[in-house]
Amino acid sequence: MVTVEFGKPYKGKICVALGYFDGMHLGHRKIMDRVVKTSVEKNYVPAISTFADSPNKEKTIYSYHERKRLYDECGAELCLTLYYSRVHSMKGAEFLNELTGTYDVAHIVCGEDYGFGCDGCHIGELKDYCESHGIGFDVVPLYVYQGVKVSSTAVKNFLIAGDVDSARKLLSVPYHVSGDVVSGDGRGRFIGVPTINLALPVDAMEIKHGVYGTYTEIDGKRYRSVTNVGSRPTFGQSKFAVETNLLGYSGDSLLGKHAVVYFYKYIRPIRKYRTAEELVERIEKDKEWEDLC
Repeated sequence: MVTVEFGKPYKGKICVALGYFDGMHLGHRKIMDRVVKTSVEKNYVPAISTFADSPNKEKTIYSYHERKRLYDECGAELCLTLYYSRVHSMKGAEFLNELTGTYDVAHIVCGEDYGFGCDGCHIGELKDYCESHGIGFDVVPLYVYQGVKVSSTAVKNFLIAGDVDSARKLLSVPYHVSGDVVSGDGRGRFIGVPTINLALPVDAMEIKHGVYGTYTEIDGKRYRSVTNVGSRPTFGQSKFAVETNLLGYSGDSLLGKHAVVYFYKYIRPIRKYRTAEELVERIEKDKEWEDLC
């Protein structure tokens, strides 16, 4: 997948999904499915738009870089990256004129709740614009899953509550964080529970702090794991961290390796234990978590 900053040139006739797409939940995937289907039928380049910076400085479900990986998996060949700081003052017509003036836009797909422009344009204005400019246009209805309207807000609310199983159902894949393994304080190895530490991307949201049953992919292998999200009060560590114990791993240091941690089950809240031995005993119980899927 090619990434192009909005306003910079790209050659190719595109079918583009317009929106933010900060989580690639079931509703987003329906939109992207329509883009790919149209592109295959008419020989267009399947494209998707997003923001590299967050409107209103809100944290996103996934970081910008993780979203791009998901877009690629969903069939996008072009990611059109917008910067909110540059486009937030554009009126809707101005945005569409720059979009269609810079790119060979053959078809546009969006969700029924899509809005754009500082003057509050919606799909009615977009439909009229496409019709007057000979551009194909599709609106994908909001997706409802088991009585829940699928949206980024719904996914975030589940994650804030620690309900990673419900979030997974709306995302279609387990919520996950990824990054390179960074240095920790080494205390886990000292007490017989070695861990890897990931730095959460600055633009990604924090889920409910606690201990989770997870699976971790690293160095080409997949491990059952237990992950602490938040502080480590037993050792006086108040700083936020994502710290994972890989079950069955006994190899060398994984420092610098790229890891992806998939969250399957919230096990318990974080608490301070009187001794390291009590903590280790609790972690051994945490390792017995059962899959919900």
